[in-house]
Amino acid sequence: MDRTKLFLGVVLLFALGGLAVFFLQPERYSANLMLNVTRKGVQNTDDYRYDDFYRLQADERFADTVVRWIGTPQISEEIYTEAGVVPQGKIEARRLSSQMIEAVFILNDKGDARKISDSALKVLNRQTEKLDEFQKGETWFTLISSEPFVSEKKIGFVVAFSASVLLGLFFGAWGVMIAYYLKK
Repeated sequence: MDRTKLFLGVVLLFALGGLAVFFLQPERYSANLMLNVTRKGVQNTDDYRYDDFYRLQADERFADTVVRWIGTPQISEEIYTEAGVVPQGKIEARRLSSQMIEAVFILNDKGDARKISDSALKVLNRQTEKLDEFQKGETWFTLISSEPFVSEKKIGFVVAFSASVLLGLFFGAWGVMIAYYLKK
C-alpha cells in the first residue's frame, strides 16, 4: 500500500504541475505575415517573353534574398526598432512559392502585430531600394503584404495535462522501483 501511495502521489504531483504550467503561462501570440514579390512596373517589349518564366525565376531568387535578410539580426532589430516594439525572439521566414514569403513574429501584445507588419514592409522595401539605387529600373522588385494573421501561441490544455501525467507515470514507476530497491 505504501508503494501505491508513492506512485499515485508522484503522478498527482506531476499532473498538478502540468495544470500550473497551463494556467500560469504568459499571453503570447504568433503573427504570420505574407509578403509577395512583385514588380514596380511592366517592361514593354515586342519580344517573346517565354511566358514570364525568367521573371518568375528572378522573383524566386529575390524571395530567397528577402528570406535571408529577415533572418539577419540587423534587419530583425531594425524591424522591431521602427515598430517601437521590444523584440520577442528571432523572426522566422520561409519562401512558400516563387513569389510568396511567410514571416512569423512572436508577440506579447496582439496589437503589436500591425505595427511590426508595417515596419517589416517598410524596412524590407527600403533594403530592396538600396539594391536598385544606381539603376533606378522601372521593373525593379517591390514587396507587398496582406494583413497579419494573429493567433494565440499557448500550450494546449490536453498537451500540458497529458504530458505531465505521462511524466508522472514514468517517474512514479521509477520512484516505486527505487523505493523497493532501497527497502531491501
